[in-house]
Amino acid sequence: MSIYLSNVILILFLIYIYRTNRHGLHILQLEHYYTDRYVKWMKENSNITFNIKKIGLLFISSIVFGLGFPMAGYVVTIIAYITLILTFHKNKEKKTFVKTARVKRQYITYLIIAIILILMINVFNDVYSIIVLNILAMITYCLVYAVATINKPIEKTINNKFCRKAHKKIKSIPGFKVVGITGSYGKTSTKYIVNTILSQKYNSLMTPESYNTTMGVVRTINEKLKPTHNLFVCEMGAKYIGDIKEICDIVEPNYGILTAIGPQHLDTFKTIENVAKTKLELLDSLPDVTGVSFVNWEDENIRKAKLPKNVVKYGLNKKSEYYAENVTISAKGSSFDVVMPGGRRITAKTKLLVRLNILNIVCGVAVADKLGLTEEQIKMGIKFIKPVEHRLELRPNSNGSIIIDDSYNSNVRGADMALEVLGTFKDMKKILITPGIVELGEKAYEINKALGKEATKHSDIIILVGEKQAGPMLDGVKETKFPKDKVIVAKNLDEAIKHMYKLMDSNTVVLLENDLPDNYL
Repeated sequence: MSIYLSNVILILFLIYIYRTNRHGLHILQLEHYYTDRYVKWMKENSNITFNIKKIGLLFISSIVFGLGFPMAGYVVTIIAYITLILTFHKNKEKKTFVKTARVKRQYITYLIIAIILILMINVFNDVYSIIVLNILAMITYCLVYAVATINKPIEKTINNKFCRKAHKKIKSIPGFKVVGITGSYGKTSTKYIVNTILSQKYNSLMTPESYNTTMGVVRTINEKLKPTHNLFVCEMGAKYIGDIKEICDIVEPNYGILTAIGPQHLDTFKTIENVAKTKLELLDSLPDVTGVSFVNWEDENIRKAKLPKNVVKYGLNKKSEYYAENVTISAKGSSFDVVMPGGRRITAKTKLLVRLNILNIVCGVAVADKLGLTEEQIKMGIKFIKPVEHRLELRPNSNGSIIIDDSYNSNVRGADMALEVLGTFKDMKKILITPGIVELGEKAYEINKALGKEATKHSDIIILVGEKQAGPMLDGVKETKFPKDKVIVAKNLDEAIKHMYKLMDSNTVVLLENDLPDNYL
């Protein structure tokens, strides 16, 4: 009888482990498979990872076994697992869990562990085996970390193979050029702008969406680069020192664009000096003689940095070699002149909003000019520039209201500029929906509190998302004279949207600023 009950418990255990570990693997995937970031998530979400109810139920069942009541122990344990399975709940996934080849390899490791547990239960068939299952179930999210650690040497070997393949593929195309882009903010928008303009002359490939990690870049090259391509616009993201250099070693960029050095990912970088050191890895990797760096001269931290020799400065004033003047910005778009060396001038009109996008277009003009495009090709490229999805994207509704979708933005400078855009809609009711900004380390409270204060200058109604996340911004709002009844704290985005629809009318503009991924909910 006991062997059957033990196997019933084993089956229930495996079902519970599958559900919790699928969630854990999703979080690990969202953390780009960095195990230290996953451990940080576990600590910050101990109510999920080390749930008192779960530990209590399984501890009681183990105690019953330990007191010498095996039959009662089986019954209590079965009831405990059924309860845990039926009551297990996680938020609806905003970014779908993708069963990549890497995840499938992790599943194989889980299968091996499951086989070992099956053998243990059926060979030993004692209460101690059940207690082992209970202990594993208590720390189920730790299994994700254990499996990732076990698989790390395998993943490193496979990744190195893909990296070598990508490097070889790039080197196989004669005259191939690589434009690398990095920065604390603005790099994705700049990438789309630069690629759109350069595509008027070159058959270019760019990293899609936010594929800016080493393996994202490698995957783009291995899957999409064709012999007919002659230029690659490569976005390079980083969370640790050395991340940019790792990508540069693979793609060997000829040109580098540095959009900004700012307080981003401070939870891993710790200091702005480390951010600067990492971003400059792109410029340091360029060829000594032929390499050209394009830098945002509006950025104070870039001006302070030690830059290489061949630097082209772009900006919004005459201190730069390429700059914008006669700038006019409205809720419908922007118009301006780009002044180039020698007094040459290009008049530009775009539906893109805020000065940051004007700055990004100036960068695109500078790169295009240095890469041999004619003024007519540059003008044509600017005409084809479209708003990047979810980055200050205007979405008019049929009833006359407007959504400003900036949900993919999660940096300080971008948030400030998005608020400025919201403020340009003078005669409309202005609603801000935001959870604030994440990955700021020790600066998180200070920066989000300041953002809360700034939000009151441009908004009529503020909806903060996430009770835990909203605290700093709420403190900032409270230090102003902003009406208390115009501030709402929603548990999640779904609840925030429900509030939005209740408050919305035909004369409303809503700014969706940053949307927290699943690992921050």
